[in-house]
This record gives sequence, structure tokens and C-alpha cells, in this order.
Amino acid sequence: MIRAYLLFPLLTLLVYTGCSTPNPLRCNIGVADITPEGSVVLAGFAAREGLSASIHRALKTRCIVIENDSARICIISNDMMELPISLADELRDEIALHTDIPREHIFIHATHTHSAPRVSGSSVEEGGTNHAFAAKFRETVVRNAIETANNKKAFVPFALEAGKGECFINCNRREKEGPCDHTLYLIHLVDKRGKRIASFLNFACHPVSLNHRSLVVSTDFPGIAVEKLSKEWGSTLFYFSGAAGNVNPCGELRADTAYTQVRGKELADAARDIRIERLKKSNLLRVSNRIVELPFRSSEITPEVINAHADEIKEWNAFGTWKDDVERWRAAMIEKIRSGEAKNYLPVGIAGVNIGGLILFFSQGEPFNEYQTMLRANYPDTPLLFIGYTNGQNSYFPSKYAYQRDGYEYEREQMHIYIRALYPLSDEMPAVYKEAILATVNDIVD
Repeated sequence: MIRAYLLFPLLTLLVYTGCSTPNPLRCNIGVADITPEGSVVLAGFAAREGLSASIHRALKTRCIVIENDSARICIISNDMMELPISLADELRDEIALHTDIPREHIFIHATHTHSAPRVSGSSVEEGGTNHAFAAKFRETVVRNAIETANNKKAFVPFALEAGKGECFINCNRREKEGPCDHTLYLIHLVDKRGKRIASFLNFACHPVSLNHRSLVVSTDFPGIAVEKLSKEWGSTLFYFSGAAGNVNPCGELRADTAYTQVRGKELADAARDIRIERLKKSNLLRVSNRIVELPFRSSEITPEVINAHADEIKEWNAFGTWKDDVERWRAAMIEKIRSGEAKNYLPVGIAGVNIGGLILFFSQGEPFNEYQTMLRANYPDTPLLFIGYTNGQNSYFPSKYAYQRDGYEYEREQMHIYIRALYPLSDEMPAVYKEAILATVNDIVD
């Protein structure tokens, strides 16, 4: 039997800081290079063969620390495909240790480009092709964040400008007419003279214009847009990938950097067309964190359940590496259970941040596009960025729609094998996740 789940999170951590202080919101920004120095294993495509051969675009880590007199938050955006939750936790712990920013106020995002190096698996072990890169990545991200947070004299007051438009380079990856949100949000942080200090760009589309045949290190199309707009605006631009679990660039993916350039230019052009308005002045800074318990299809995960599932699915595909992949998954999950690491649900970290009336929603994993649409529909008059791929990668989060349609079998039935999730998620999951999203954002709005 499947256990009934309460639509409430296991853990809630809520921090409020009011807007009564006369002191304004302030920020500081730091940017550092995280481009690999040699050939590496690239993340994102199981079918890719060979090491990276060249650099198309340099990879960066960008950090912004925002504060008022009562609270501080740190937001980092990395030109990376994903981070294991364990690594994200280690980075957050280390940054918190050397700054006065609580771990729960640190958000580490990956833009999800599939042309960045892996930071987990055998390649990062000592002697592996990615070992040196992984060490450099960790050291650079932490150092950049600490220096940004601790340089108190560099913080400057800012006001917020916000606007939204549309960009049509994204499509549902499974259905031609399937759900797809084309909304593009643009935020400017400006000083007292109206000069841009930093900008946020939020869009939902897998950065996979470069396909599995590509062997270049690249930011993919988001980095092209960031490069163009940062140069024009004279400020640092942060790109945040939205709920893109079921959304790709429209059309065939290519191993062609010229195609990536075109897609990046289209995104930049759409951003330029957005009409920006100044937000009402507010010094508000609020943070709400939750751990959501997403239900598996079985209410209790045991070695017997794992073995039965592996035996059932291993014959689904007689070709390729499927059988071997299932057996590796079986062994890894049984070991996780025996070591006491396994839970009978998937814990997922989500958070909401209110910065002077601008709402940022962060989620681990890869939410489907419909969650983004739903959340914004509930707050139609509020600038709201939905940001996935934050504080670690653990699963796709299919929508209720996807559980009821053909074509989403990989995300529902197979992906747990490749990402080493403990078990397939139940079709009760969308309701639990949706309720937690709404509750988290409701905690931080006025």
C-alpha cells in the first residue's frame, strides 16, 4: 500500500526581517573564472563520447550578497550542469563558516549547461580527468563568495527595477503543443543615480542547443545572452534557469556553436524588448526554507523492494547499457539502505526569498514547467523568479499533467536509474510539491 502523505513539509525554517529600518538594501558582487584548464568529461549526455576538445565560452561563478541591517543572503550562479546535493551542502557550510551568512541563506544555482565538466563520479577521483577541475571549482566558488561577503566597504545601496516579456526559443521537449512557459523576467539592481549594478535574467529552457556530439566547453545559449547584455549594460548579469525539466530549445539540437550563438542572440533581443518599471521602495528581506517529503510509489523502501523493482524493469531494453545501468542502480541503492542513508521519501529543499518586493523561489532538482506557471498565476502582480537547479540535483519533478500523458515515461519510469534516486516518485508527488511551493512563497509575501 502507498502511504498517505500530508501536504506539509517536514521542516520549516522562517526568518523575517521587516522594512521599518531606515537603512536600505545593499549588495556586493564577485565574479571568478571556473573554466577547466585541460580536457575533461562533460556532463549532461549519457551518449556523449570522448573528452572536451576546446573552449567555446569561458565558465564563470557569479556571487551576489544582499543585506540590510538584520539579515544577509548569498546567491551564487555557476555556469555548470549540476551539483550533487552533498557538494552543494559542503560549499554552503564552508561559506557560512567564514562569513556571517547562515547556511540557510546561501543559494547555489547551476545554469544547467550540458557543456560543463562533471563534478561527481569516477572522473573526479584522484587520478581522474576531472579531479583537478573539481578541486579548482570548489576552491574558487568558496573563495569568491567569502571575499564578496566579507568586503563590507564594497556594499552599495540599490533600488529594484523589474519587467517581463516573452521569448519563443523554448518548446516542450515531449509534445509539440505541450505545456511551455515563454515568460522571460528581467530585474535590474540600480544605484541612486539609476546606474545598473547587476541584473537577473530568468528563463525556462534546457541549455542544450549543443547536443551530445559537441565536445566544447560552453555556457550554451544563456552565456551568449549574458555576454552581450553585460557588455551593453556595463553591469554583471546573473542567469537563472527556471522550471525547465520538460522544456528544450525548439527544433533539432546541434553540435554547432554558430547555432548556439543564434539562440543566445534571440534571448538577448527578447530581454532588450522588456519594459522595465521601478518597484516601490522597500527594505524588506525575508527568507523561508522547507524540506519537502516527496512520496515514492512504495511507502517503505527495503532491499526486497529494490530487488523486485530491478528484476521487473531490467528486461525493458535489451540494447545499450540499460541492463548494466539497472544492476549498478540495484547495488548502489541496497548499499544506501544498509548504510542508513536511505529515506522512505525523497527530501527536497525549497526556499523563498523576498528582496524588497521581488520574489525568488528556489528548488533543488528539475521541476516541470507547469509549476512555474502555477506559482506565477497565484501571484499575478508580483515579480517572481522561479529558479530550479539550486543547492543540488536530485530528480525530475513531473507535473500532474505528465503523470496522465504518454511520452513522459523516461521522467516517470526510468530517470531514477540514471540519477541514482532511490525509487520512482508516486503520482501523489505533484500535489505535495505544489502545496509546499505555495506555502513557502506565502510565508514571505506581504
